[in-house]
Amino acid sequence: MNSDPYGIALTYFGYALFALSFLAVLCSRRAGFRRWLRAAAAVALFAALPAMGQARSVPTIANERVGEMARQQVVYNGRVVPFHTLALDVLRKIYGRSSYKGLSPEQVACGWMARPEAWKNEPMILVKDRDLRRRLGMSGRYASFAELFEGTNYRLANPTSKAERELDEKAGLLLLLTNGSLFVERPADVPALSKSRVEAEIFYDNVPFAKLLFMGNLLVGFALFGILLFRYSRENSFSEKNLSPFTFHLSLGKYYLCIAFAACLLAFCLRWYIAGRVPMSNGSETMLFLALCLLALTLLLSTVNCQLSTVNCFAVPFGLMLSGFALLISWLGERNPQITPLMPVLNSPLLSLHVSTIMMAYALLALLWLSSITALLLPAARRAPLTRFCRLALYPAVFLLGVGIFLGAVWANVSWGRYWSWDPKEVWALITLMIYAVPFHVETLPAFQKPRTLHIYLALAFLAVLFTYFGVNYLLGGMHSYA
Repeated sequence: MNSDPYGIALTYFGYALFALSFLAVLCSRRAGFRRWLRAAAAVALFAALPAMGQARSVPTIANERVGEMARQQVVYNGRVVPFHTLALDVLRKIYGRSSYKGLSPEQVACGWMARPEAWKNEPMILVKDRDLRRRLGMSGRYASFAELFEGTNYRLANPTSKAERELDEKAGLLLLLTNGSLFVERPADVPALSKSRVEAEIFYDNVPFAKLLFMGNLLVGFALFGILLFRYSRENSFSEKNLSPFTFHLSLGKYYLCIAFAACLLAFCLRWYIAGRVPMSNGSETMLFLALCLLALTLLLSTVNCQLSTVNCFAVPFGLMLSGFALLISWLGERNPQITPLMPVLNSPLLSLHVSTIMMAYALLALLWLSSITALLLPAARRAPLTRFCRLALYPAVFLLGVGIFLGAVWANVSWGRYWSWDPKEVWALITLMIYAVPFHVETLPAFQKPRTLHIYLALAFLAVLFTYFGVNYLLGGMHSYA
């Protein structure tokens, strides 16, 4: 235990000064934010155009009992859940899909629990690594539980590679399921879930929100972007005249954007209601929230800038494409769930504040990246709207990133008694903040007054964001490797 009341007060006072100083920058007449905000408002005001079953080979329960079994409440991962959630997690972890040979997750789980000797020869353990499959003598991508043994000797007794550890984890999961250690029946003194919560969890499990949304968002986003580039290729510029035919397609895109935002919000709220906590504790959940932020920002941009302009044309396809990629990553995470309890340090109200602030900053920085890439492809005369948007959005993006880092420091102090531990993700978040703070110093670095320099810098700076979120997880690890 340590106590530092004066240091804590001084540090928090510094955080408060940072927030106040940045708010002063946003309100100052001498700073660039109000100037670019007025410029953007003038462009929107004077824009001329309006916007527009298979046969069973293994023993299991009958189909009539699936619904009853799915709603049985058990204690799993430290919380009461319907048996359907447990069975689906196990099947996705082992097999990589939501059904096996036409059998439901409940039928697979009950079959393993009741007759493991009959299921051990079923080729249902997914092995992704080609070299490991070759060493095990497998002919396909799926191994049976029996193939992991030579007589009574377990072939993965000393796993060394990541692929071996993953396969060993899957084998251990099946052992926990068969010997009854993976879950326990809900004790009488533990409150039962309400019927509505059980039905909500089963509904969420059965509707692949992330899969449907990532496919729809990418399809519509790329289609709109392709139509926009086709108009440009024919006219070699973006003018009011050649953008007019795009109004109808943009309107359809906005209607789909509203539907996608509503569906993503429903998925996020359902997950929150089911888990009983803010769903931001792992990579899949944070990417779902990032997609929600991107869709919300895109909806805001397309609503505020109601006139058809270069920014408005690119906002909808950009937002849909970026959110689609985020949802794709979220869906990939759901296909291989982390069947582990929530880390104790994540049971904190500061989780939602810290992660949501960081994710909103990343969403804005992602839009800045795509805007800069597009601006570099346009003629210099047509970059002005995108340049105004980049200069304007850079202020809240950096501000949110800074606030998110400081909220993380407060959280660390509450949890561990220290603000900063030089964890790789902490360091790279600070590096990202410093990189994006450079374009603010236009008087010291006059090169950033040139739109081309600004867009090249913002396009390259996004590599720091990608490394902070993905690269650190897979290359450097650390305390944030679960995020």
